[in-house]
Amino acid sequence: MDNQKTAAPRITLRLKDVLSANRPHNTLISWRGEQRLTLSKFRFRVKKLIRQLQSCPEQQWAICFNDSYLFSAALLALIYCGKTPVIPGHLRQAQLKEQYQQGAFDALLSDLPLQIGCPTIWSSATPHDREELAIELPEWPENAELILFTSGSTGQPKAVHKLIRLLEAESELLANNWRSLVPGTRIAATVSHQHLYGLTFRILLPLVLGLPFNAQLTEYHEQLQPLATTPLALIASPAYLKRLDSSLRVLNCSMVVSAGGPLNLDEARRVKQCLKVAPLEIYGTSETGVIAHRRQEHLQQPWQPFNGIQITRQPDGEINVVSPLFNNDAGSTIGDLISLEPDGFHLLGRKDKIIKIEEKRISLADVEQRLISLDEISDAAVIPITQNGRTLLAAAIVLTNIGQQRHQQGDHPLTQHLRQQLREWLEPVALPKRWRIVSAIPLNTQGKRAYSELQELFL
Repeated sequence: MDNQKTAAPRITLRLKDVLSANRPHNTLISWRGEQRLTLSKFRFRVKKLIRQLQSCPEQQWAICFNDSYLFSAALLALIYCGKTPVIPGHLRQAQLKEQYQQGAFDALLSDLPLQIGCPTIWSSATPHDREELAIELPEWPENAELILFTSGSTGQPKAVHKLIRLLEAESELLANNWRSLVPGTRIAATVSHQHLYGLTFRILLPLVLGLPFNAQLTEYHEQLQPLATTPLALIASPAYLKRLDSSLRVLNCSMVVSAGGPLNLDEARRVKQCLKVAPLEIYGTSETGVIAHRRQEHLQQPWQPFNGIQITRQPDGEINVVSPLFNNDAGSTIGDLISLEPDGFHLLGRKDKIIKIEEKRISLADVEQRLISLDEISDAAVIPITQNGRTLLAAAIVLTNIGQQRHQQGDHPLTQHLRQQLREWLEPVALPKRWRIVSAIPLNTQGKRAYSELQELFL
């Protein structure tokens, strides 16, 4: 008698089956405004890129796109060619050039006019006249992986290697929470695909579920109204959801997903009031993938681990995760403090110097290093402060002789000059909003930075 359990049938396609000839050519993959982007168009674009890439010796390719459809074609083409997609996590030219010089990637695929001194293939949204290429798709590599970058505790971007098969397993796990989505549901997103949350929910999950996704970013509440005339799932950030305008017409979304930071109960209820569905909040990290979820119905709603994921608390209070979605020690190095409850767990904050502002992961060490690299600054300390209910960054700086000379023009001209230089490297939310010029960064008796004194500088 055969006692082996029969494997449960897959809910999702595998990525290698997305372009399958068995699927109807007119299957809608994506849309861009009024433009319908079907499977036949998608196949053509992927095959054209494959033909270009096969003549290139470079192995690791950064993919930097505004357009999610073009990004998806580049991702699949690179995997089919046995090359490694690298997702830098941003689209800033200066930082991309620095990462290239540090060996993070060998070449670039993009729809932007980026000039970083490496071999580059540019993609355009201009439609192709032909929709078929007489080339066969290469064999799908079974051990394919991609590399994405996230903020590391040292302040330098940290490379995270993700096996494609584990990303597919994550999509399969998530699909069990998407069973209520009716066929024909469309996916729109307010978040970038250049980070794991957007990559997973905006790109990979729609592809393997066979659901069309918007090639363009949804930036404003008003843009949702024409999209919600058909069943719509919205992949959003808490920052976007907090800005929903309750005076606009109520929309009927099939699902709203939120990740990057927690909503409070009032905010979650307001989302339901505006979009007719309570948001499904996701907790996870770039290293581990998704970990837990919740739909808030009352105060102190705990987080629930996804099926197959186990949560324990380490002796120092940090979360420990055992999950089939990663294959290293990432689950014991997250740095989030938790309390365990019989019905889930609560997040208590972070242990390291990585913080989130408007759902963007900011390394305080990285901001400090960028400040110290400026000619005007010899030392710097950056701390988060709360002002009018918002979290922002404050910087205490020690000036060089050059900085002291420029300071003679006044505080405001100096800090505006510093902020202008930092914009080349940092996202707007990572730019310090409050400044204090000090003769030295305060230290405690152990010779470490005295953060209580730093906080007092900004009271």
